[in-house]
Parts: sequence; C-alpha cells; structure tokens
Amino acid sequence: MNIRPDYWQSVYTGSTEVSLTDQKRSYEVVPTIECRDLDHWAAVRVPDAAFAEVDTVRVAFVDGVRRIDMHGIIDGNPPYYGVFGSVAAGCMQMCGSHAHDVTEALCDEAVRHYFVTNAPDPDMKTLKLASDTSCPFDVEYEIRSAASHDPGDFGQELNNLMQELEHDVAQKEVDRPDVQAVVTDGPIPYEHRLAAGTGKLAGIIKNVQEAYLKGEQFATVLSLKSAERTPIFEIRYPESSGSSKMSFFLRLRAVTPFASQMANLVRIELPVMGLTEAAHLANLASAIAVHYSSNLWGDTRAPQNLYPVGALETALKNRLGDQRFLRSVIMRTLAADI
Repeated sequence: MNIRPDYWQSVYTGSTEVSLTDQKRSYEVVPTIECRDLDHWAAVRVPDAAFAEVDTVRVAFVDGVRRIDMHGIIDGNPPYYGVFGSVAAGCMQMCGSHAHDVTEALCDEAVRHYFVTNAPDPDMKTLKLASDTSCPFDVEYEIRSAASHDPGDFGQELNNLMQELEHDVAQKEVDRPDVQAVVTDGPIPYEHRLAAGTGKLAGIIKNVQEAYLKGEQFATVLSLKSAERTPIFEIRYPESSGSSKMSFFLRLRAVTPFASQMANLVRIELPVMGLTEAAHLANLASAIAVHYSSNLWGDTRAPQNLYPVGALETALKNRLGDQRFLRSVIMRTLAADI
C-alpha cells in the first residue's frame, strides 16, 4: 500500500470534497415513566439527600478525545484517501469535596493510533513509525477500513473508535466495587451492555440540540430553575436501530436575564431499569452534575463541562503526543518507502 502525505493541515478536511449529511435515528418518546399523569408533569427538585450522598460516593468520570494527526493519499487509479488519527480515553475518580490531585485521580487511560482509509482490503494491518537510537519510541498506526467511502466521514469513524475505547473504560469502572457512580461525557452506548440494571451508569449530554419533548412538557424544561430536573421519560428506538434509554433534563445554574432559556441545561441518559432505582440514580446524577459544574471564568463551556471532565480532557490530550512531532515522523516513515 503506497501511502503518501497530503500536506493540507489536519485542521482542514484535506484536499477532498466533503458532502454534509444529516441522518437522524427514528425514536418514540414516552413521557409518562416517572410521572404517569401529564396534567401533573412538573419540575422535580433535586433532594438535599442526593447532594449529601455526593460527598460520600466515589464517582468515575469517563471521557475520550480524538485528533486527526495528518491526511494521507494512497496512490493508484483510482486514488484512495485516509487520515492518521489518535484517540484516547480514560477516567477521573473523585470522592468527596476536597481537592484532588489529577495524577492520582486519573486511571485506566488508553491511547490508540489509527490510519482510517476508504481503500478496500488494505494489504497492511499496521504502520510502525520509524525510530532511531537518538529518538526511541514505539508508535504504531492500526490500519482500519472506513465504513463509509466518503473521506468526509473519516472524522466520524475516528469518533466511533474513540467511543469504543470510552465504553471499554466505562465497563472497567462499572465493574469496580468501590465505584458507586459512573458518569460518561456524552450519550451512553446505544447497545447497552454496560451497567444495565446496576444503577451506576449515567451519560451527560452537555450540548442540547434535540428537544425530544413537545408542548407543555418542553415548556417545563424551559422553566426549570437551578438544581431542578424534569420527570424521567423514555426514548424508545426501533429494535433494529438500537436499545431504549431513560432520560431527563436538568438545569445546572440559574439563568441570567441576558441568557437564553436553553442556557445551563443538560440532558442526562440512563439505561432502562426499575423506576425506584432510576429515580435514585437520576437524583444522584443530577446532584453530581450540579456539584461538579464549572464556572465561566475557568471554562468557556461552563457550567456544562464538569470540572473533572475538563481536567480529564487536558490530561488525555497530553497523552496523544505532540502533533507536530508525529507529523514529522509519519512523513519520515512514508519517505523511507520511496
């Protein structure tokens, strides 16, 4: 396989045409899971007991990061395209309100490097980067065939690989007996093998782009006050499209007069479980989100980007390696084949 560098910087999409698609999964929303009577479907105040519990439980925050290191072109007729990408996932464990050392709280971090290509049946499984005695290292890019032939989808392919790594880390945390809550930054897996029925797993979607609810129910979302959540509802997907999940909206902070009604909102997902267990986890996850919510002076994504998640992202980005160094070594490796 004759890979050559595409010299466009990785912040761009590469020297290929990109088509934008907007494919959404079909689903049905059942709002009457926690509150059976829609006439009484109203905001739920997160109880003080849930905030007290946050100080006693060990919480594992799971997140991942990805980066396109460089674009590549596989010469031929026709030519094929690919991206060199790095992904990492890990966990930040927190317990109590005291200050935590990031290096001690960080655990189960993993880094992977991939070359994602639309070339059919690549004749290589890995590409090991060149090294010498003056700069010894051991980095391999695993070669993966993309599910889509469109080069514009390579970023999504890397995102899927990152999520697989996140789910592996989340499973490790779920299996730990000393961890009482596992919070993922983003949706929980559609195929939930993770924590079904354990009352541990919650996923926080910090960028609310879909309403799910309508009419009076969504009016309740907009009217939420600080530390209030909606009743739990269920998102049901067709059997061929994925598993169902429980969900609710939460307001992390009060809305200032200048801000939108959508400000400071997150949506939290849970695996489908018994109502008593779900209500307890919803209150605990809400208290965790409010307790660890960030401030605007320290994070431009505040308050939705929780403090442990922000620290975890920074630590994982450092573990991806220096992008400029990787680009230079990739080019040196490819040049050695000429």
